[in-house]
Order: sequence, then structure tokens, then C-alpha cells
Amino acid sequence: MNTKKIRRKKIITAAAGTILLVLIAIAGVFAIKVSSFEKMVNNCEIKAADMVIDTYGSPDNPSLLLMHGMYMDGKMLADCCMELSDAYYLIVPTYHGMEGNQETVFESFDTECKYIEDYLITEKGGHIEYAYGISMGGTMIYHMLERGNISFDKVILDGMYAADQGPMAAYMTSSNYYDFHEKALAGEDFDLGIMMIACKLMGISEQEAKDMIVNDMTKNHMTLENMSLAAYANYTYKVEPDIMIKDTQIELWCGSDEPYALKSHELVKPHIEHYNEIVFDGYGHGELLSKHHELFLQSVRQVFI
Repeated sequence: MNTKKIRRKKIITAAAGTILLVLIAIAGVFAIKVSSFEKMVNNCEIKAADMVIDTYGSPDNPSLLLMHGMYMDGKMLADCCMELSDAYYLIVPTYHGMEGNQETVFESFDTECKYIEDYLITEKGGHIEYAYGISMGGTMIYHMLERGNISFDKVILDGMYAADQGPMAAYMTSSNYYDFHEKALAGEDFDLGIMMIACKLMGISEQEAKDMIVNDMTKNHMTLENMSLAAYANYTYKVEPDIMIKDTQIELWCGSDEPYALKSHELVKPHIEHYNEIVFDGYGHGELLSKHHELFLQSVRQVFI
């Protein structure tokens, strides 16, 4: 009996050792891939180009800057917000690398924000009444507030991320979504696989994620480089610890099924003097905008008055 127990213990120990070696090997492979990913992100060739910025409505109305999310473009957001052009002058940028021009490169939040700031300084004297940003667009508006080159009266940050998910999350997101994007362009079906974890964290279903890839992401033909750069900027973003935002009323919006957005709210609140938080019960990432359109428009008009 004792001999059997000893033998079983040796087998279990050997199996555990083998599993540990396999896990170490997998971790090593991922570490190499992430390291290569970071080198690519930090050594990309930047191609200067004017930013695409569309406007809608009368310039005599209060200005409303609309900032779209990652892997989308300004026209997609403008289509959702066109009804607002009766009361606001909509200013809608599309970030480099997401406008369908594969020659441009999304370098960083700072670079993209500077293009937008330069435009707003030239066209609006550096003051904008209102701004709405969805997902990465919300994070970029917050970064513009940190930079302090543009003044805003009120802004809505809808589903912003400031939780620093790290380069591994950026690598996994960009590499997998590029693969999905290419398969969708070729008309092939695809399985989200490990990216279902991201769907859980965003509070959206697999079918909703697939619809977004097929119906939206395929329109702007992004390169792997641009997907990687945008994901890296978005998922490694950290709140500036020494900056207090005092002069802007900030609305923090997200769904109750968005853990990363909720965590981001807790990270930015200590740095905002005037804020209001609304958590939409049962909603996932971007669902107020995409699935509850009339409530979205009503809620925006109630804030921007």
C-alpha cells in the first residue's frame, strides 16, 4: 500500500512538474511576443498627414466635439449623432489610421490630441462648450483635459478606460482583432476564442462583438500596425497623478456590466473637482449609444444645456 502511495505521489509530482514547465514555456513565448510588440509600437515610422475632421450643423450653435472609439471612425459616430446637429455644431475628427487611408499612422494620444487641439484653437479660439467621447474617445478627451490646451464647459466620458490593462492586453486585442478583421473582409466566419474574455469585461455578447467587427471595423481597413498602436495607447493609459481638473463639469457614464470602465471611474474621480456619475443598469460597453438611441440623444441634450 505504501509503495503504491509513493508511486502515485511520484507520478503526480512528475505531472505537476511537466505542467509547470509547459506553462513557463507558454509564458516565455508570450513574453517574447509582447516584447516584440512593444518594440514595434515604439519604433514605428510616423507619416505626417492632415487629420480628417468633419463638421455638421450651424457654426452659430454651441460646439460639440464628438470623439469616436478604437477601431471605428468619425462618420460612424456622426451617423449616430446626426439628430443633434439641429442644436449643436458637431465637430467630428477621425484619428489617423482609422480613416481608411493605410498610409497614415496612429502614433499616440499626445499626437492625435495635438492635431485636434490645433484645429480647435484655429477654428474656435481654444474653447469648446461641449464634448462627448465613447470608449477610447472618452479617454482621449480626458487626456486633452489633462493637457490643458483646450477649455471645455461640460464633457461626457462614456465607457472610458484608464485602468492600465497593460501591453499584454494590447497585444492580444490588436493581434486577434486584426485576424478577425481580415477574415471578415474575406467573408470567412471566425471564432472569438480567447477574446470572449474581453467580451465579458465589456459586457457584450459574442454575436455583438462579431457584428461590430463585420459591420464597423471592416469599413476603415486598418493595418495591424495601426491596430497595435491604438490598442497600446488605450490599454496602457495612466491617469496623471499630479493634475486636478477643476474648470470642467464631467459626466462619467458607463454600463453596469463594464468592470473596466467602472474601475476607471474610481481612478479618475480623485482628480476631478466637478463630476457626476451615471451607471446604466444592465448595459454593456457602448450600448447606450448603439442599442438605446433615443435615450442616448435625450441624455446628451439634458447634459448639454
